[in-house]
Amino acid sequence: MKDRHWRTRYRVGAYEVWGTSLDSEERRRNAPHAEPADFGLYLDERWHGEEDARTSHFVYWPTLEAPVERALLIARIKEAAAALRDGATVEVACFGGHGRTGTVLCCLDVILRGTTAREALERIRREYCRYAVGSAGLENFLLNDTGDLVTPEPLRAGEGR
Repeated sequence: MKDRHWRTRYRVGAYEVWGTSLDSEERRRNAPHAEPADFGLYLDERWHGEEDARTSHFVYWPTLEAPVERALLIARIKEAAAALRDGATVEVACFGGHGRTGTVLCCLDVILRGTTAREALERIRREYCRYAVGSAGLENFLLNDTGDLVTPEPLRAGEGR
């Protein structure tokens, strides 16, 4: 059985994000007694009614392929990054805590640390979980379809590109 995660801490620059598996035995034991995250991003419909955050956000993403609600997912990832910058605790969770969760953790790395998607992918597998972003569909989405995660800084008066 692959590793399961209960609020596995993952450092993204100066920030810390929790990665969680719904089916983690440790989560089942500790969730009722733990302080909830401020912001939760849940990527599996089985989390409805199980969420562990004060403010829960759901994205319908039923498989380990590219997300169905891509625009909503990108918006929620940007909101999670903003919440981290504002000092909130953030939990990202799917069923196993590897594929979809790992993909979002990589996206946060791209936004908050300015890394490339490839660098984020290598790092997540080294520092969070070797099973992270564990399908060709997720890897393809991360490497080829997340270019709009980082919004260019707006021009100031008198500046040109």
